[in-house]
Amino acid sequence: MDTIEHHKTVVVTGAAGGIGRGIVETFLATGDRVIAVDASEAALSELHSSTAGKAADLQTLHGDVTDPSDWERIAEAVHDSPHPAAVLVNNAGISPKRNGQKIPGDQIPAAEWQKVLDINLTGPFLGIQALVPHMKRTGVGRIINMSSLAGRDGGRLGGVHYAATKTGLLGLTRSFARELAPFGITVNAIAPGRIAAGMASSVPEEVNQNYLSRIPVGRLGSADDVAQAVHYFARLDNSFVTGVTLDVNGGSYMG
Repeated sequence: MDTIEHHKTVVVTGAAGGIGRGIVETFLATGDRVIAVDASEAALSELHSSTAGKAADLQTLHGDVTDPSDWERIAEAVHDSPHPAAVLVNNAGISPKRNGQKIPGDQIPAAEWQKVLDINLTGPFLGIQALVPHMKRTGVGRIINMSSLAGRDGGRLGGVHYAATKTGLLGLTRSFARELAPFGITVNAIAPGRIAAGMASSVPEEVNQNYLSRIPVGRLGSADDVAQAVHYFARLDNSFVTGVTLDVNGGSYMG
């Protein structure tokens, strides 16, 4: 397939959250078809209403990223899209807290550990498995996995389960990048730092303010900061960058 830049079908999970919404809006602005997947029907409805001007290019799907049958529905929607080139943005993730604070690792219930693992790590794995056959048929694909600064440094505000899954995503990214490169499919990861959207809103504001001292650029990140990084990896003419983790954290991590 000719990989000159043209409109794509972009699947975004966790699409109705802060970062997810920013990613959806960025791709809609460039004329791509977006399949927005989220576990919250109410949030999806609000997303659809807020992007009414681009409604023709947006399809919302209520779905659970841990359910293979839901991924089958998503894959069918990609197959039916008028834009065959596919992009998968594995953005869905959770970071459970207790009263706005991280949970000590030795106090995390086994069921909660498993839930975080299922959503944050197994979900992206299932999504890649579901969409790769289509990407192989078309000869091009872009996969972007949303890791985290916690996957780099062990996490300051997220729990052990969150950090472990975000580190696991980095290994998943590199392994799939190696396997899928011969098929014209790139696989990359983004590791956001503290972003003023989504999870950052679930903690007391003083927590975010205290974190500012660790950010050299002197501000929290925005959903758009992350969305622009996703857009870079998703370009069809960006075919020689794969297996990479891009840190989007204002200089918080310089390892």
